[in-house]
Amino acid sequence: MFQRLLVIIVGLGLLTACAKPPVKELENTRRIVAFAYASGASQLAGEQYRAADSTLQEAEQLVAGGSYRKGRKTLERARKLAAQAVNLTVHRKKLWEEEQQRRLAEEKARLEAERLALEAERLALEAEKPKVKPPPPPPAPPAPKPSPAPKLVDRVEVSDGETLASISARGTVYSDKLLWPLIYKANRDQIKDPQEIFSGQMLVIPRDKSEEEKESAREEARELNLFE
Repeated sequence: MFQRLLVIIVGLGLLTACAKPPVKELENTRRIVAFAYASGASQLAGEQYRAADSTLQEAEQLVAGGSYRKGRKTLERARKLAAQAVNLTVHRKKLWEEEQQRRLAEEKARLEAERLALEAERLALEAEKPKVKPPPPPPAPPAPKPSPAPKLVDRVEVSDGETLASISARGTVYSDKLLWPLIYKANRDQIKDPQEIFSGQMLVIPRDKSEEEKESAREEARELNLFE
């Protein structure tokens, strides 16, 4: 008795559930079909998408007519069709992307092959060109001949306005005005004051002085500072 009563209660519950319109199922199915459309199923899985859409419309008519139980089953079939459309769309998109990548790789390989062929052609043309030797560089201009060193003298004649320093600075004498003390000391017999020499005097130029004696003469000239 108790089991029969339980069966009756469950049956009444099912009848009651079937008597309510499948509002949530209808909303969920509409969202799934809309998602399939947004994913591109209408183009990449047209047959499955159209079947899901028409099944949804059929379910909507059944629900609107009060056939809730049949409407639920039709909604379930519409959801399955929409899911199949989405899966097929994803699969075909993946195949399309792989095909695009393959074409890009082939195009890249083709361009690289063309580049290598052009480079090989360029190298071949360069190898065929006769090698032209660059012209030799122009000859370097002859080095200027050094001017001959002035001939050193042992005696000099004093000119107007000259001093012992200017005579010492002559190229034929010492080329150094600070060596005038050497001339002064070698001509003490005719020079009383190193600042007083006269035109026409013949002065002896000593040539036997060492470097040490010359440096001593320079120091003396600097200390006396008679000639600027």
